[in-house]
Amino acid sequence: MISVYHAGELAVQKLAGEEFLAEQNSKSIRSVIFKGAMAFIQTQSMIIASTVGENGKVWISFLTGEPGFISAASETIVTIMSCPPASDPLIKNLLSNPEIGLLAIDFNRRIRMRINGKGEIDESGRLTVTTEQVYGNCPKYIQKRSLQPSGGFRRTQRHAQHSNKISSEQQEWIRLADTFFIGSASLEGKMDASHRGGHPGFVELLDESTLLFPDYFGNSMFNTLGNLYSNPNTGMLFIDFQAGHSLQLTGRSYIIWDKCQISLHPGAERLVRFEIDEVLYIENDTPIIWDFHEFSPANPSLVRN
Repeated sequence: MISVYHAGELAVQKLAGEEFLAEQNSKSIRSVIFKGAMAFIQTQSMIIASTVGENGKVWISFLTGEPGFISAASETIVTIMSCPPASDPLIKNLLSNPEIGLLAIDFNRRIRMRINGKGEIDESGRLTVTTEQVYGNCPKYIQKRSLQPSGGFRRTQRHAQHSNKISSEQQEWIRLADTFFIGSASLEGKMDASHRGGHPGFVELLDESTLLFPDYFGNSMFNTLGNLYSNPNTGMLFIDFQAGHSLQLTGRSYIIWDKCQISLHPGAERLVRFEIDEVLYIENDTPIIWDFHEFSPANPSLVRN
């Protein structure tokens, strides 16, 4: 039987001792969008997108719009009618490399679904994605939030800033974050977008250009870590849920397997060190606001024994 996993994923599954669970969960991966998934994506107001530039750097972005801005033209075609802010590298990346990883996530219902494939931008700005992999993920570590339509749906850029280190204000943003998104690519160039969540403080700053975060128990597929094992190029995205501002980081990630280091992080099964190459901050002009309701009951405590 041909595995749906690439060599990096298989290697991490073996190192983690979770080959059997990974094989069982692989049965959920399809190449087409089933009816329930079609209905789900058409109700969403946000989607995460992972792409890679000509220089190999991975970026992860988010697109927003009124429900219906994402639709399924067929069981293999997803269309997205939303343009990213002018400074976001999404469109430029797709013009040079069509590979894309999408993540549709509903914070309020704690539902998330991956769609990986090839994307194309037409003259009207519509993004069309031909699916290769479609599958859902568990609700773990998703903090419950609801989007307030009174704040608007579409992002409009007021200001953007590039740097190679995170500022003191951005460091505080990351220290208080309970959610981020991570983009990665396999050695073969296939893209993936994933969600990570935990209690505020689960992402640590080692210095102004290095982050450390735990890898909690998940679906045993190791799509993200399998990519990082083969190709360290990584993108990270932090969203300001009170305004719609974004902090996008691109750099390289390395998996830490050392048990002594891991033991210092409650609930962690592995650690990931992320080294920043470039920072992009985009300030949103029209507020997009998510109301916070509660933390995920699956979040491990950060209190060390």
